[in-house]
Amino acid sequence: MYLLSMLALLAAPLPQGTQTDTTVSVSQGTRLRVENQGGDIIVHAWDKNQVRIQASHSRRSHIVTRLTGAVLSLEARADRGPGNMVDYELTVPAWMPLKLGGMYATVSIDGSKAPIEVETLEGDITVKGGAETVKLVSIQGRIQASGVRGRLELNSVSEDVEASDIQGDIVAETVSGDVVLRRIDAKSVEVETVSGELYFDGRVMDGGHYSLLTHSGEIYFSVAEGTNATIATAVGSGDVSSSFPLPQSERPSRRRQTYRLGNGSATVELETFSGDIQLLRPSELTTRLDRLMRAREEHEAQRTRQKQIKKPDHDQDHDWSEP
Repeated sequence: MYLLSMLALLAAPLPQGTQTDTTVSVSQGTRLRVENQGGDIIVHAWDKNQVRIQASHSRRSHIVTRLTGAVLSLEARADRGPGNMVDYELTVPAWMPLKLGGMYATVSIDGSKAPIEVETLEGDITVKGGAETVKLVSIQGRIQASGVRGRLELNSVSEDVEASDIQGDIVAETVSGDVVLRRIDAKSVEVETVSGELYFDGRVMDGGHYSLLTHSGEIYFSVAEGTNATIATAVGSGDVSSSFPLPQSERPSRRRQTYRLGNGSATVELETFSGDIQLLRPSELTTRLDRLMRAREEHEAQRTRQKQIKKPDHDQDHDWSEP
């Protein structure tokens, strides 16, 4: 009888989750703040002065929407104890500044034309759009940003950082991961990683400053024809190579070299303690990055397929009948 009771309990349907779907009107200048303990935060943009809040959560939780001054905040609360995990899908005005974060939160933003700040402990961050200042921080998560029109700050500890089609200055840091910058239009770029490779594909502006430093990894830097830059390289254990002719180094030494291209108005500093530095034509670096991106996409697709493979149901081989 005990066994039959247990089987009946296991066969009983589990409580279904709850859906929240509400819309809040906001005035120009209102900021959105969301702090999510765990779950996805997906943000889309539209041209309405409204915020649509769609959320999936357990029955014991509910979403508290509070408009205080110029800040609209969302928070999950529970009848007893802390709020459970919540998956948000938000549609906001394109002009609305965003401040999003959480302990275990995957964040995706698409279409924003406003300042963005995202910080997670564990979870990937993907942003398409953003203006003025975009700051993305994840301790354990991959960061991808594209289409930003303004200053971009990226910081991860244990994953890669990628940015593409950026118009604005960039600061990018990671401890263990690569930094990939593609189609960059910036006058100031500062990139640093402890263990990883660095890629810069962009325009070197007259009077600009570009600094790429890795302790253990290769550096790939594109230099277009007609660039005016003073390129200072430093390698501890590695070599400096170029796919195009370089002038005689102005500071020849075993570890440090300085090359003056054109009038030398931009400053480029490239440094690696363990790795090589390669100066490439833009088309050559584009080809290399295309191959790299394809390989990563195939790797991610394979990981997704592996996760989708169902584990064998060993219970079907058990004999649950009474002796």
